[in-house]
This record gives sequence, C-alpha cells and structure tokens, in this order.
Amino acid sequence: MSATYVPGPPCDEPVVLSRDALRMLALVDVSLTARRVLDVLLALQDPDTGAVDISQAEMATELGAGKPAVNRGFKELRAAGLAWLLHRGCYQLHPVLTGGRIAGAAQAVPEINTTPAADFSEQRRTRFAAQVANLAQSA
Repeated sequence: MSATYVPGPPCDEPVVLSRDALRMLALVDVSLTARRVLDVLLALQDPDTGAVDISQAEMATELGAGKPAVNRGFKELRAAGLAWLLHRGCYQLHPVLTGGRIAGAAQAVPEINTTPAADFSEQRRTRFAAQVANLAQSA
C-alpha cells in the first residue's frame, strides 16, 4: 500500500439530501470528526449503492487526522446508525442518506439514533440552532 492516498474522481452529480434527511442529521449528536468522516463518505459514495470503498488509513489521510480519531468517528457513525461496515475498507451509508440506495440486503438497516435537542450540550445547542436556521433560509 502506498503512503499517499488519492481519492477517486468525484461524481459530476452533486450530493443531494432531502430536507427530512438534513433535519434528522441536525438531531444526530456526533463529534465534529464523525461529521467530517460522514461528509467524506457522502462525497465518495457509489451513486448506485451508497457504499464507499475507503480504509480508515485512507480516511485519516483524506481528513489530515490521526487514525484513532477517524476510528472513533466511524464508531460514532455506526452507533448513530448512519453508516456501517460491509467488509474491510467498505462502508454502507444509511438509505435515508442515499435516496434509498443500498448495496444488497444481507444486513438489516439500523435505526438512526437521534438525540432530543433538549439533551444537547450548550455548544451543541448553538450548532443545532445554526443548522435549523440554515434549513429555514434555504426553504
């Protein structure tokens, strides 16, 4: 394996999430690193299946972060039900994030675990308010 990770060419199609998916994401309480991991997964997903071929080492290189931080980010996404491991170096995004696309039905799709906004920390409440305000402006 080379020390340099070069991501595949991005798809010409923009990543499109429904308003419901965006509202749901605003209620998923994950760290900034987990959110950055999710953003990369969304950008690199296979447009037909919502699967992403990327190792944790490659993700660490992509984000300029350490592998332990990226590993925690992936664990948070799995715990939240947003992404899970299909096999080594291949992750599946939840169908709500992929427009219903999924790579096979071998595994049950997990429920997405949201957090009531009232349970957020003060910093998270501020970020949540900004996310909701952003959604209102784009309406």
